[in-house]
Amino acid sequence: MSGKKKPVPDSSRVGYGSPPVHSRFRKGQSGNPTGKRQHSSVERAQKIFFQEAYRLLTLREGDKVTRMPAVQAMLRSQIASAVKGNVAAQRAVIQWLLQAPGAEACERGCAGVSSRKGVKSCDEMTDEELMAVLKESAR
Repeated sequence: MSGKKKPVPDSSRVGYGSPPVHSRFRKGQSGNPTGKRQHSSVERAQKIFFQEAYRLLTLREGDKVTRMPAVQAMLRSQIASAVKGNVAAQRAVIQWLLQAPGAEACERGCAGVSSRKGVKSCDEMTDEELMAVLKESAR
């Protein structure tokens, strides 16, 4: 014997780029028989973002332990910071309230300040105008 292997026919050869014959696509058959579409990278990123945003966190407030989604914990922290006097947090909270559905009361408060002072958005408001909006919306 010379030690040489016999050549293997192409149809039975198995390896990288040539799967076994029984698992190859058959002619005329779809490569996606279930019909599920592949999601884009943006859709996958959005799914991961929302999973993390609504992941339950365990928070301790004094003696009480509560579980809430991360988004709710973040908003609670932002509002607490705004109440303590952080102007950037106050602007963010007011902007969020203006964009939230059913925010007619805050819109009326901001519209009153805007029409008197000629201010068009919460970003352009002075601290005094911002405090006036907060006081009006608290009523």
